[in-house]
Amino acid sequence: MISIRPFNDRDNQRMLEIERLCPQGDEKCAMGVDKKDMIARYEMYDNWDVLVAEKDGKVAGWIGLTIKITPEQKGKYAYITEVMVDPAFQRAGIATKLIKEAEKKAQEMDVDYAYCYIYEPNKASQFLFEKIGYSRMRGIKFPVISTYKKLDESSEYSIKSIDREKIGDATGLINEYNSGSVHFMPFTDQTFESRLRFIPGYGPENFWVVRNKENKIAACAGLWDSSELAHLYYAREPTAMKVMKSIFGALSHITKVPEFPAEGEHFKVLYIVDCAFDKRQPNAMLALLRHLNNISIDRRQDFLMAMTDPEDSLLEVMKKLKPQTETWNVFARSFEGDLPNFSPFYVDIRDIIP
Repeated sequence: MISIRPFNDRDNQRMLEIERLCPQGDEKCAMGVDKKDMIARYEMYDNWDVLVAEKDGKVAGWIGLTIKITPEQKGKYAYITEVMVDPAFQRAGIATKLIKEAEKKAQEMDVDYAYCYIYEPNKASQFLFEKIGYSRMRGIKFPVISTYKKLDESSEYSIKSIDREKIGDATGLINEYNSGSVHFMPFTDQTFESRLRFIPGYGPENFWVVRNKENKIAACAGLWDSSELAHLYYAREPTAMKVMKSIFGALSHITKVPEFPAEGEHFKVLYIVDCAFDKRQPNAMLALLRHLNNISIDRRQDFLMAMTDPEDSLLEVMKKLKPQTETWNVFARSFEGDLPNFSPFYVDIRDIIP
């Protein structure tokens, strides 16, 4: 018999064990997550809940969700953070039951719709959510820059960590850049500073502002070390990655080449977050990306990653640094009325932890 109940602290270790058994993807390519605490990611949100499924008295899976407010503050929506079921208990309808219970919880809080991210190779999850009424709304892009050599930096711009006295310049640029994006809630100086300090692995010291020769803000972005919450690794490494590793392994004897983590080895990665720039000055953003690349190398990180809407101007700038790009799909289901357009779509960095 399957029962659903609220999470309690005693579940933590068992949930960690299940997550290690459930990489996201398929037999050809799968991403794994290594965490020390299942609940740490949820504590970044104001409203969250975790429901646990038991079968025959043993934890068999769980689902997490958080409730957010639309930018216009006229409604609410739910983000389903994860659905995990122990492989030993799969094909028993547990995942569907968990999703239905989470939806019921969301609807009790007057939520208009729910959404989630699904890794492109994870066809099983896509099929499950489509089967119970979710639609693919957007293919979110995930460009990855390999940081293996220092890049020349432009003398045209001044790049410094954010000045608390001038934080309004950054919040103004971020608000302008993301205006009109679904799920974007404009920042005040106070809410943005609180965000920097509250998210583990972030902080004002990890947020940079670019100014042009007229001392006007032209670009800004932060670096987020998500390893304080979780490490990523290839549970099953793509064949293309193995081939590239072999090729670059030979080249490494004569020149510097990108690092490729082995299967099961943690990625050393920093996320580029809260990006914004004056679209008339794309070179300012490129200068900042080069600067962040060099910081990443100084910190002995192997990759810089971003997660953004496919129409975001940031992607065009990042292409100049030749990133590899993956896709995460946004799926959503309406409980009342029509779904929003989801274009352009704002990615909340708190949602990035798989």
